[in-house]
Amino acid sequence: MIHFTQSDARQPRGAVKVNGELITGWTLFEIDNNGFFSADSFRCTFANAALPVDRNAAWFSEQQDMFVELFIGFPPDANSYTPAQLQSWIYGQVDDIDLDPVTNTIEVTGRDLTRLMIDTKTTEKWPNKTSSQIATLIAQAHGLTPVVQATTTKAGKLYAIDFVNLAVEHSEWDILTYLADKEGFRAWVRGQSLFFQPVPDPTKTEPYEMVWQPRTTERGVPVANFEMLKLQRSLTVSRGIQVVIRSFNAKTGKALTVAFPPNKPKSIKVGKSTVGQGSQVYTKTIPGLDRAAALQRAQNWYQQLVAHEMKMQFAFPGDNSLDVTSIVKLSGTGTAWDQNYYPDSISRVMTINGGYALSGHAKNHSPESEVSL
Repeated sequence: MIHFTQSDARQPRGAVKVNGELITGWTLFEIDNNGFFSADSFRCTFANAALPVDRNAAWFSEQQDMFVELFIGFPPDANSYTPAQLQSWIYGQVDDIDLDPVTNTIEVTGRDLTRLMIDTKTTEKWPNKTSSQIATLIAQAHGLTPVVQATTTKAGKLYAIDFVNLAVEHSEWDILTYLADKEGFRAWVRGQSLFFQPVPDPTKTEPYEMVWQPRTTERGVPVANFEMLKLQRSLTVSRGIQVVIRSFNAKTGKALTVAFPPNKPKSIKVGKSTVGQGSQVYTKTIPGLDRAAALQRAQNWYQQLVAHEMKMQFAFPGDNSLDVTSIVKLSGTGTAWDQNYYPDSISRVMTINGGYALSGHAKNHSPESEVSL
């Protein structure tokens, strides 16, 4: 058993808007934040008998388009509050409406407004615009508010590095995430805003603290500010990895191979065992790169792979201060797992009676196997 520490003042409340209007009759909703490469999703359940007369099952069955906004917060008065006193966690378009006549419930599911850019294909590359200007234009084209940090490199130069085929259609979201990766940024949608911002700097960002205190002779149970925690380390990564990019440059007529790290990866032994000490080599062929571009691809791919070395799965009562944009710091286990993590998915579940639960996954790499770029 774990003794969980929390504030006695926790009184979470939720609210639901359908097509911009507050609606009663909901019983539960769930929000899944999926990192920065796919749309966030939601699921909301309504009790048909508790719905307003003009918003009953017949009304839902006739809808051809629907937008849902879900709120969670801790209002000063838990018995009397408005959505303005809560935090909006998702604004999205409904994909499906399901009726269960046996339980007399209606369930709506959908995705946030990232879907607008995922579903829009284009051959436009905006070569004379910077990444931030492109992000702003795409946001405005879909009626989104751009929350964009200015960049200086024009997209034409970034595309030239990768020799992007201008005749190929890409989704606008693919273009945004491509540009974000090149700039060291992240792109995501929250509510009706498009964010295009730098990756958080661990040295300048206040982390979300997860603290474990083992049992002592004076205290018979461990103490933590979470309810569940599972940790994992991938030994394939921790033994050392190397990535290799092969490419043929049509302009120079030469083939090239770039490896990162350039030297043989550091192998981390498990105890004194010599079984499986060899490092893992990942190889990918990407046409049309010069040496600088191939090295950049190798470095980026290496960072993506080592980010899966140390993993964390967690759960605790809902907390609005934790988001996928947060950095999570684990301490107190006395192991190599005590370090910073980056969430890649967070799920929130809110019930009409005030139950608010949060769970998620986060990952990072062990500092001892880090290679400086």
